[in-house]
Amino acid sequence: MDDEDHFLNQVLSGIAEAEIITIFFPLLRRAIVVDTRNRDGEGHMVEVLSQVGSMEERIAVIEGMRPEFGKVHSILGIPWIKSINSLREQGIIERLVDRLSNSAMPRSKAQEKVRRAIAQLAHIEHRAFLALIRGEGYQTLWSSRV
Repeated sequence: MDDEDHFLNQVLSGIAEAEIITIFFPLLRRAIVVDTRNRDGEGHMVEVLSQVGSMEERIAVIEGMRPEFGKVHSILGIPWIKSINSLREQGIIERLVDRLSNSAMPRSKAQEKVRRAIAQLAHIEHRAFLALIRGEGYQTLWSSRV
């Protein structure tokens, strides 16, 4: 088993256990945050949030957004430098849906919430790719002689 397979296996098993999963995309400066805490099947959260500087800061943001659920007991932070589409290819999207449905969210609702968040991230990724091509927000190491 190579390092990439080992990392993926850790990610997939961690998703099944953590009450909060945050997959952060350093290149996009965003994260998808999945909070499985709920009451009577209500209250799950799947959101795209701005990137933060540390897991402590992420926990503080979540606790501030959802004070009714109290302190965060377990959180899984996953750095992801690959494409948004690779989440599907690696089985992570399906595992997120499974995790939500295993915590009392109807599967169809879990699929829709995750789909919306992934679509939002794909849109952000597309805009970032276009900006890269256009050179918007980037400086070159050399100047053109046109």
